[in-house]
Amino acid sequence: MSIEWKEAYKIGRPDIDTQHQHLFELTRALMATDDLPTLRGLLMQLYKHTREHFELEEALMRKLNFPDTSAHTDDHNHLLSRLNVVCQEVGQGQVNKSAVDALMSDWALRHVAHDDAQLNVFIARQT
Repeated sequence: MSIEWKEAYKIGRPDIDTQHQHLFELTRALMATDDLPTLRGLLMQLYKHTREHFELEEALMRKLNFPDTSAHTDDHNHLLSRLNVVCQEVGQGQVNKSAVDALMSDWALRHVAHDDAQLNVFIARQT
């Protein structure tokens, strides 16, 4: 499956759009490897990136009084929980490639393309 960044995924905030593009880069790298040390390093990068990105996005939603902030934040927490499970498995030397691929596909193709797109529409209406 191809996970490619599309201009349509932009929400109009360069800081968030750059972070989303980086998420797609990490997704492609994670999906392209079965090497345990490489997976560990990429997952460490992803975890750090995720914490920073979710904090920025959630702060923006609160600042704008985005009506779906709670549901969006709940989805962030669900994605983070799934990431924690994958990180624990890889930390224990287990490579569950299907879980990694499922998480990253859901994140990139559903959350960014659908949930973050709703934020984009809301931001566009504010300006």
